[in-house]
This record gives sequence, C-alpha cells and structure tokens, in this order.
Amino acid sequence: MTVIAIIPAAGRSGRMGTPKQLLPVNGTTMLAGVVQAVLGGGVARIIVVTNQSLREKLTDLPPSVTLAINDDPQSNMIDSIRIGLSAEPHGDGYLICPADAPGITAADVRRCSEAFNDTSDRIIIATHAGKRGHPIIFPANLAEVVRSAECDAGLNQLARNRPALVREVPCDSPGTLANVNTPADFEKLNEQI
Repeated sequence: MTVIAIIPAAGRSGRMGTPKQLLPVNGTTMLAGVVQAVLGGGVARIIVVTNQSLREKLTDLPPSVTLAINDDPQSNMIDSIRIGLSAEPHGDGYLICPADAPGITAADVRRCSEAFNDTSDRIIIATHAGKRGHPIIFPANLAEVVRSAECDAGLNQLARNRPALVREVPCDSPGTLANVNTPADFEKLNEQI
C-alpha cells in the first residue's frame, strides 16, 4: 500500500509567539524531527504544507519532501490537510501528523503504517495509554469526505462519524499525544528529552 504523509505546518504559532516549526528539538528543528520520524516509519512520500514566509527557512528538510503552500492566515489545520491531498492525489492512504508533534517516533509511524497495510479500509489512529493521538491514517476512498463540509470542523470528525471503521493502534511513545502550542508546552517538552 502506498501511504502518503501530509504534515500540516502552516500555522502562524500565535500562542507560541515564534514559528514553532523552527524551534530547536534534539539538534534539529521541530518540523525536521517530525519529518525524520515519518520518513523512518516507511511512508512513500511526504507533503509538508507550510506558508510562504516559512518556506525559505526550511533548510533542513530532505530534498525528497514536497512543499505545498497555505498562505491563508485564517485557515485551520483541515485546510492544510486538503491542500496536501490536492498535492498528491494518488495514495492508497494518507497519514496525517502535525508539525507540532515532536515526540513522535519512527516506530510509532511504522506501527500505524503496518496496521494500515493489514486493514487498508480502516481509519488507523495511534493511541498511548488509551488516549488517541497521532498519526492518523485514512484510506483514499475517504479523501472526498475529508474535503467535504463534514470535516470542516476538523479531521477528528472523520473518525467520530465512522466509529466502526476505526482501528486504534497502541504505541509505546507518549509523543503520539504531545502537541507543542505554547512556551510552557515547549519547556515541558525540553524537560522530557
């Protein structure tokens, strides 16, 4: 199965006060660390959806990563996911992992990708300690639903409206649950690594 990763990274980081995609984590930027984990997890391609002002600053991404642009400051993460779907419409499944999930590991991604390969008609959601997190993989036949008004409130609606299609995949890493939105979140992250 061909799994295409979409990494939404167009947010303006208003609560952080600085572009969180570029914050240093483990010797690289937060975004590059997420890209490395996703690449290490065995996806076919990665689409990073960012804004034009960050594009020139993303110097530590592998050349194999495709950049797509979302320059609408009023947009939400679902809009970046939709832009990513348009950039690569030929996957069997789409793995979504936001750029502010720096604790995610290649093993988390691999475990979810393998689950999708086994049950490619299901919505795969990583879990840790019984809580849902990232990555999420959905089959290509649900891409039109993601593009529709049903998901205007966010990608979580896809799973909420189709509980029978959800397959939760337990992952070892607490990074599957972590998001970095504020300076306090970033400080907490640095204490953990």
